[in-house]
Amino acid sequence: MPKNLMSKVSPIFVKLRGRAREERGMAVVVAISMMTVSLLVTLSAFGAVWGDLPLARGDQDRKQAYSAAEAGISYYSYHLDQDNTYWLKCTNVPGPGGGQPNPVNQAWNGSGSDPRSWRTIPGSSAEYTIELLPAPGKSSCVQNDESSMLDPSNGTFKIRATGRAGGTKRSIVATYKRKGFLDYLYFTDYETLDPYAYHSASDQANAAAECIVYHYQGRDDDDCTEIRFISGDEVAGPLHTNDSMLVCGDPSFGRTSADAIESSGPNPGYWERGGCDADPNFVGDFEYGSQVLPLPLSNTSLSTVALPAYRYTGTTTIVLNGSSMTVTNNNLSPNTQTVALPSNGVIYVSNGTCGQSYKRKQQYSDPTGCANVYVSGTYSQDLTIGSQNDIIIRGNVTATNGALLGLIPNNFARIYHPVANWANNDTDCTNASGTMQNVRVDAAILALNHSFIVDNWYCGADLGTLTVNGAIAQKFRGPVGTGGDTSGSGYIKDYNYTDDLQHRDPPSFLSPTQSSWTIRRFVEQSPAR
Repeated sequence: MPKNLMSKVSPIFVKLRGRAREERGMAVVVAISMMTVSLLVTLSAFGAVWGDLPLARGDQDRKQAYSAAEAGISYYSYHLDQDNTYWLKCTNVPGPGGGQPNPVNQAWNGSGSDPRSWRTIPGSSAEYTIELLPAPGKSSCVQNDESSMLDPSNGTFKIRATGRAGGTKRSIVATYKRKGFLDYLYFTDYETLDPYAYHSASDQANAAAECIVYHYQGRDDDDCTEIRFISGDEVAGPLHTNDSMLVCGDPSFGRTSADAIESSGPNPGYWERGGCDADPNFVGDFEYGSQVLPLPLSNTSLSTVALPAYRYTGTTTIVLNGSSMTVTNNNLSPNTQTVALPSNGVIYVSNGTCGQSYKRKQQYSDPTGCANVYVSGTYSQDLTIGSQNDIIIRGNVTATNGALLGLIPNNFARIYHPVANWANNDTDCTNASGTMQNVRVDAAILALNHSFIVDNWYCGADLGTLTVNGAIAQKFRGPVGTGGDTSGSGYIKDYNYTDDLQHRDPPSFLSPTQSSWTIRRFVEQSPAR
């Protein structure tokens, strides 16, 4: 290269190299800046993660504590399923084994040191403890004293299970109630006609001897009057029968899949006869082979619950008027009195000198010593009326303010229906003065030894619709008319379930003599105990 050219290039090269040196320094600065930013971002990310770890751990502990509380409820429910009287033993129950303590405790009020025994869940560090919550007005569970645990207003008892994990506690309160008659719109013990409803005395005696047996245990279909569910029948709520149902056509059972439809009969739980095909429409959840729910033999326990001023003897008329009632009874002085409804909600009427059983040809001539209770009117408070004999609806019985009424006769629950002009047989008659058209009854009805029935249902002109809002439980099927879903004597049925009966009872309402316990409510208590 010529020297003069070299002399020209060198300064340029030097300048370029110098500029390269300057830019290299800038790259280092940029790189360091980027590393610093990256480091700050990384540190921030680590800080966020470490900051969230306590929150995540706390959330995990809360979930484990709740699961432990659920395990406590499951533990108690399992033992209650194995032994219906488990709750009556209070804390005197065996532990879970494996050296772990019995986790069932008396209720703790939360003050002072924690006296409860805890059980560790196998394979986990979480624990649970169970407390027996006494009935209102009681201080603790007393062994074999059901009043110490059972709420008399609704027949429930409660336990509280508390779970803990990592220092976090959560509590759940479970409310238990026996499976009972009020779980159903329609309950029957026997799906056959009441022996007292047969035509002649000899037929009644034969039915009493031959027909008080379940169909699946060999009831004689030829000698016993079987009552069918037919096309057009609709049971608008849950149903249970200890018997098997006789079905003809496609009657509908239940409103939604939430309604239990239960038959204690074996598969399929219903039967057909006389060339009539059975094709029932089970809208509700149908179960055959379900538990038999036995009826109590008597309601005399109500006589001890009723306050002395609300115990009557002999024929009694009760006209309800909101929170009061007008009572007529020959043993009162004066015979007619208006009083407030009882504070504990229970009225009981006992027999005096009676000696009279139900008559198919009903003329309302029973001795005044018979505990026949005539009921009508409107009520605004929860109430239960028990009778040692019959309860007769003699007018609309309606509820206000969401009140519930229980009607529990030892024998029949009846709809008043006087008739006249009987000829040679008891089906040839006409409706008489006092006959009621389109009757409404808002009540839970439990006829312990007989039926819910319309007096003289087999004769007289059409009476319109019999509406029952509540529940009907009876030992035998009772007829209310002869027309089915068309015009005939007596009434067309319109029975509707009151869903409040799933979680509330009329005062001191009776339960089956043997029945399993189920959880009716399951709520978290906050703060935890």
